Amino acid sequence: MQAREARLAAVLEAMAAAAPSREPAVLVAFREALAQRRLSQAAALVPDLEQASVLEEAYALLREVRRELAESEEARSLSGTLAPRAMQARARREALGQLDARRTAVRFAYAKRPPVLDFESGDLHRILLTALRLEGLLPALDLGQHPRPLLQLGPPLPAGVGGEEEWGEAVFRLPPGDAGPLLARLALRLPEGFVLHRWEEQPAYASPVAELADAAEWTWPCPSEGLEDARSRVEMFLAAERFLWDRSGKVGGQKQEKPVDLRPLVAAMDWEGARLRVTTPMRTFGATNPLKALGAILGLAPEAIHGLVRTRLQLRADPRLAQGERFEPKLRNLYEDAVMLSGGSNIILIEDDDEEPMRLG
Repeated sequence: MQAREARLAAVLEAMAAAAPSREPAVLVAFREALAQRRLSQAAALVPDLEQASVLEEAYALLREVRRELAESEEARSLSGTLAPRAMQARARREALGQLDARRTAVRFAYAKRPPVLDFESGDLHRILLTALRLEGLLPALDLGQHPRPLLQLGPPLPAGVGGEEEWGEAVFRLPPGDAGPLLARLALRLPEGFVLHRWEEQPAYASPVAELADAAEWTWPCPSEGLEDARSRVEMFLAAERFLWDRSGKVGGQKQEKPVDLRPLVAAMDWEGARLRVTTPMRTFGATNPLKALGAILGLAPEAIHGLVRTRLQLRADPRLAQGERFEPKLRNLYEDAVMLSGGSNIILIEDDDEEPMRLG
């Protein structure tokens, strides 16, 4: 665990050194002031942070390092200044965020290959978020108590498992620009083995990828010395009506082994030479660790399975995209009403308190 965290820190540092940062200059200055514990200098940047509309991002940075800062008067003062302004910015965003026509949703595909196989999905999320920040792309924030960037990766992959057509999505505060030049710049930032190869803008009402994933296709190169045994075990698995696997989990709030039938979790298994191909329906397979499930079928420890790759996620057609008229007029009318009432309109709203009450019956 510590070795992976140290490697992740080295990757993030190398990304920052790969090219000059494109994020807002005031946010860079605020980050540097926090890192060097120059809290009075950080406090002096608050008006500029507000002007650049990055108060919430700055407060998130402060919260990340708050425990590392001494409980000094400067630290309390900075938090006391920044926290209420960040809350006000969040309230404004909550009231008007859905009316912001500049917000842009993006769906992207990526590959996870050596040498980043040892990273988990959470590590890849942090790497990608850092790369986007360094390229000046600020994801929009959610409306949680501690707002988080609207960036998520699709069904997770554990450490040690690769992927060739993984999916994720993000919502940006401003349009990110042409996909070609952006992907080229990100390729210089991202570590070897983390490859973005598709970048498609989507309507804001598009369904999350996790809701569209129907099935996953996997491939595993079986070592020659274990091929005969693996073929036999796969044949036995396919012939069985039930295949119980004692998986660790919580029953009644206590951790214990609970049997899971693996047979419905595997839609197909076949061989292409010495390469095992597996198809799993995502609705039933879900977050099951593929190394453990495959190990149970093959009689192998999960750590003995090397080279497993999710080659493809099968996505259903997004039903929302075919019903755009249900979303677009409503959003457009809300935006037009907000613009009209916030200024520039000659419509006068009149309250008439003298009107006779309506009587029914």
